[in-house]
Amino acid sequence: MEKIILIDTFNFLHRAYHALPNTFRSPDGEPTNAVYGVTSMLINLFSEVKPNYVVAALDMQEATFRIEDFTGYKAQRKPMEEDLSSQIPKVIEIMEAFGIKIVGVNGYEADDVIATVAKTYEHNYEIVIVSNDRDLWQLASDTVSIMLPNTKGAVEWLGPKEVLARFGFPPSKIADYKGLRGDPSDNIPGVYGIGEKTATDLIKKYGSLEEIYKNVEKIEQHSLKEKLINSYEQAVMSKKLACLIMDVPFQLDIKDARYKTLNKLQVKEVLEKYNFKSLIRRLGFDDDSSLKRNAKTNEVNKDQLALF
Repeated sequence: MEKIILIDTFNFLHRAYHALPNTFRSPDGEPTNAVYGVTSMLINLFSEVKPNYVVAALDMQEATFRIEDFTGYKAQRKPMEEDLSSQIPKVIEIMEAFGIKIVGVNGYEADDVIATVAKTYEHNYEIVIVSNDRDLWQLASDTVSIMLPNTKGAVEWLGPKEVLARFGFPPSKIADYKGLRGDPSDNIPGVYGIGEKTATDLIKKYGSLEEIYKNVEKIEQHSLKEKLINSYEQAVMSKKLACLIMDVPFQLDIKDARYKTLNKLQVKEVLEKYNFKSLIRRLGFDDDSSLKRNAKTNEVNKDQLALF
């Protein structure tokens, strides 16, 4: 089967930004630590996995339906720092130079775009999702695997068996679990007073949030029954917030995302623009005297940047 890589772009961006010092600057003084980090991650990714197609999903500025349904969704997160947001166009420029298809849809998160592409093509292609976002674990299947970047230089792979081993239930039940347990990272409330163990036990016994509430009167523990009954609407909303959208309204012909051999001239040109000399050397593109024209350098210790 041919292989499709799906990249969670902002997951790459945030991890790279926080992994590298803000002393990384372009010749004109603009911050480039996230740009450098994402580029390094891409180089490592393509040395680890040889894809036939690559899609990078973006979060867009327009509010998603989740925020419209629940204004508290992700409300605890701080606004993006200017030094980070200013690097988004540069990261897109790098990805375009690498020949990566970029997709973003207003009103939906990158996770929803990834879910839609994965579900559209999983029967005919092998899908590799590259992200540390656990929401995407819902998609793990016989043909969809999750590649987890590791700050220590290792790569961890997750499929349905690994998700089952971690949670005690299959990937398809993760949203039901979050309907009960909630998710502090996204400010999803769940049912107040229900923790990981109780949520897991309920999912194992009843199979879904809907079945739990169909049988809520049979629950012998009075306090648990009361918690569930009092938080019914909140639980249903929480599951909805956690569910990935599998049918985002956009058209993608996978042929448009075919990944070809790197255009050496194009990639080298953009790396020279940001003075990424060490990355140029890693790619074997350092056989040109033009690399010597800048005195300043952006170097990093190999132990400092082990994003895979």
